[in-house]
Amino acid sequence: MNSYFEKNKYKLLDKLLPLMPESKSYTTNIDGLLIVKRDAPFQSEVCLQQPLLIFSVQGEKRYSAGSEIIDYKQGQIVFQGTPMPCSSYVLKASKEIPYIAMVFAVNMQLMTEVIYSLDNVDISSMTHAYSSLGKIEAGNDIIDSFIRLADLLNKSYNDIKVLSPLMLKEMYYFLLKTELREKLISFAITSSQNNKILKIINYLKENYNNHYSINDLAEIVNMSPATFHRHFKMVTTLSPIQYQKSLRLLEASRIIKYENATVSEAAFKVGYESISQFTREYKRMFSVTPKNKQ
Repeated sequence: MNSYFEKNKYKLLDKLLPLMPESKSYTTNIDGLLIVKRDAPFQSEVCLQQPLLIFSVQGEKRYSAGSEIIDYKQGQIVFQGTPMPCSSYVLKASKEIPYIAMVFAVNMQLMTEVIYSLDNVDISSMTHAYSSLGKIEAGNDIIDSFIRLADLLNKSYNDIKVLSPLMLKEMYYFLLKTELREKLISFAITSSQNNKILKIINYLKENYNNHYSINDLAEIVNMSPATFHRHFKMVTTLSPIQYQKSLRLLEASRIIKYENATVSEAAFKVGYESISQFTREYKRMFSVTPKNKQ
């Protein structure tokens, strides 16, 4: 662990804990920032998680994204660059020493503004795909940036409105000086291979109940089927078919839970023709049968 973090950890806790009296997630007045407190081990449900950045202030957590599992602890940052089926489990937390984290929705516009303001970014080098996931130790500059953002949460609405975009850009600037640099750039630059995969992910999200071959999807982004399949799996840890299946099952879960649909109605609505196949794959993903979700 970074010794600088150890010295400054309690500055962060002193600013964050008064804002979190209960064990739950809190939205804040800083756009895209959640602060999270858990005072016991906690398992989240599987969901389609949008691109995010997690900074663990205290405690330990296991983050499952696609087919990859990342364990992280205090003083570490986890980055996820694409929407992915995810779940998480707080491994280490108690009432005396709760799990505390700052969770940022990645603001691609702000990050892109920072990238294009730099004079040493070689966009032409973004010719291959990068994994969506990364974990690093927070450096001194980034820790200071997090402390300033935590302090801003206690300021006036106007202070937050004016200063938070500047402080978030500062955060992205320091992240671009870490080993996450290539990942961040690859998701922000529209001509990159990662951004082409992101285009397909957004297409699948809008058309999850249709059937597409690898050839169909590869043609949309002008890649060969083999290259497309390889890049898609590199970025998301899943094949295109596995990813689309996850989107369907997540939507089916939502329909059953919030629209009171029957299992068969949900299955057919998201594109399944076999109820038995739907039930089998649903249980594999959620560890319960769809009937148990009603």
